[in-house]
Amino acid sequence: MKRVITTVGTSIFTNYLDRKKDIEPHYKSIKELPHKEWKDRRSRTDIIKKSVLGWAKNNPKASAEITSILKIKENFKENLEVYLLATDTIVSRLAAEIIEEVLLDDGDIRVMFNPRNDVIEGLQVKDYKSFVETGLPKLVERIDKIINSYPDDVIFNITGGYKGVIPYLTILGQINRCEIVYIYEETETLITIPRVPISIDFQVFKQYYEEILQLKKVIDNYSRAKNEKFQAFEELEKMGLVEKIDSGAVLSPIGIILFESFKNQYFVFYCSDDVYDEIQNQKEIRRIITEKFSNKQIRENKTEDKNGHYVYDDGNNPNRIYYFEHDGKIYIYKTFENEEAAKEYIGKSIDKEQIIKKSKKREWRLRDV
Repeated sequence: MKRVITTVGTSIFTNYLDRKKDIEPHYKSIKELPHKEWKDRRSRTDIIKKSVLGWAKNNPKASAEITSILKIKENFKENLEVYLLATDTIVSRLAAEIIEEVLLDDGDIRVMFNPRNDVIEGLQVKDYKSFVETGLPKLVERIDKIINSYPDDVIFNITGGYKGVIPYLTILGQINRCEIVYIYEETETLITIPRVPISIDFQVFKQYYEEILQLKKVIDNYSRAKNEKFQAFEELEKMGLVEKIDSGAVLSPIGIILFESFKNQYFVFYCSDDVYDEIQNQKEIRRIITEKFSNKQIRENKTEDKNGHYVYDDGNNPNRIYYFEHDGKIYIYKTFENEEAAKEYIGKSIDKEQIIKKSKKREWRLRDV
């Protein structure tokens, strides 16, 4: 089975309106509205959906997304699992819901669309600041979860959707060694962008990790930050990783993509030499850091607050990791492969300032680069 990531645009509505005008006043009233107004506009979206869905089910060329997905199925001759990603607008979500229902009639296509995860907050054309600070990072995060370490099964379909995202999707696809396809103009020809062997030098992310974290969080006064660490930010600017917005700065769109790729290869945490030496002698703790603790979602789901300690509890085994987060950094201060010893430690107090002072940055390789 192939998994197809498809961004969703509004061609299904423009194509419909080229033929019929019955939904035009309703469509115009919601066309520019953000997704947060979805509930308040349900009466109009229901009217639009009823008309467009009936037409689209009998028209395989109803939208760029439908045409391209059917062509992908024909070309690859495999069942598809299609992930629809919508922009932060009412019309994009509505288009995704209609496309989902149309494709569900095809028994060889399974459609994955959950507005909670797949309407990407901040992904829109009106506010570039919101796009860079929120939209693109969330898009990259969502795509990363879909790929989930199986890039050979993933196809990026860049035929439809918000055109401003296409360059970034192309880069994401290439970095993750995924196939990238699109329907050429008005034809039915499926164009495939070949996988290009790309080698990324992650040295800059290792060297300037803390400055990149600052950019990722948003720097309000960039000139002051640059004066304090001129060489670091000057180098990051030269590499196109800094996006200046008004008096502040953030990690650039390319920087976001590359930083996520870096985090897929390396897990960065901080600890003292003593703790690091202990980890090196704990086979199960090393495995857990690589396979579980490095994953934010798994880490948070398995973390419990025990008497003021944040403890990663691996479950039905004796392995425990004591840690805390500060300024976006993870500090590990104790690890155990003995449950009784871990329980005894709960009663002890810690000095976070001293832990931070003694800790050093550790780059933990997750997979070969």
